[in-house]
Amino acid sequence: MHPATAILLGAVLQDVPPVADPSAAPEPTPAKITLTTGEVLEGRIVEETPGGYRVQHPVLGEVMLERDDVAGVETPSTEPEPPKSPWTGSLSFAISGYENVNSNLELRVAGELKRKTDLDELTLSARYFFGVTNSETQNNNFQTTIDYTRDLADPKWFLFGTGQYEYDEFQSWEHRLSGWGGAGYRFVKDETLDLTGRLGFGTSYEFGPPSRLIPEALLGLEFEWRISDAQKLKGFFTYYPDVDEIGEFRFNTGLTWNLKIDGWEGVSFEAGINDQYQSQITSGTRNDLRYFAGLKYEF
Repeated sequence: MHPATAILLGAVLQDVPPVADPSAAPEPTPAKITLTTGEVLEGRIVEETPGGYRVQHPVLGEVMLERDDVAGVETPSTEPEPPKSPWTGSLSFAISGYENVNSNLELRVAGELKRKTDLDELTLSARYFFGVTNSETQNNNFQTTIDYTRDLADPKWFLFGTGQYEYDEFQSWEHRLSGWGGAGYRFVKDETLDLTGRLGFGTSYEFGPPSRLIPEALLGLEFEWRISDAQKLKGFFTYYPDVDEIGEFRFNTGLTWNLKIDGWEGVSFEAGINDQYQSQITSGTRNDLRYFAGLKYEF
């Protein structure tokens, strides 16, 4: 070939892009590799073989990792975990009884459904107590509550609104409908302990006879102590002073202990006590103390 022709052909071929080689190695894949020792390497997988991975690391250069030394590999192609549902819930069941001179049966059923986001929380709960002695009903009480909280700019502060319906066969009012609103403050919130206070106002309407509307304040304190991964202790105390008749009041208080049962996912042993007191009644009992022990399932 004439030298001038060779030079001209070379100049032309310089501008022609190379033809892809189908046998060429694929582009290295970005990856986060977790070793069995707990260390994490971020680099690019150059080659994957039955024996392991050849990885290009920005600091270590090219390294070969044995497959037995790798605990997990995350790549952009790895499917992300599905988003966690904001809803959680629980069901509790307790039953006890004895038979000697008297025959006694006690039943408690409770449930809770909660929706929690970064800004607010909605809780729906209900519980039912039933007791029989010598085939005669001694206890028949139902309570359901809806509670909503929303965080303010300072996450220690929040606003709340609460509604409640109660039925008690053995109180003069038998049915009571209540609602309150106000503000709360989180005194402590960490990995092991939550301690929260509430202050608000509202009204309760007792269906008689005699029926009456009671304006009342609300002062509350509640806590949850996560003693360990297996057990926790929860409690509350709520005081409702009558703002129309000074000196009259009622309060609700409770304490519950939970212990997870090994090998039973979501199931725990639960024991607790609830007490309701009302200073002014026309019939029934001022102090209503209930205790229970049974199983709880959380989902």
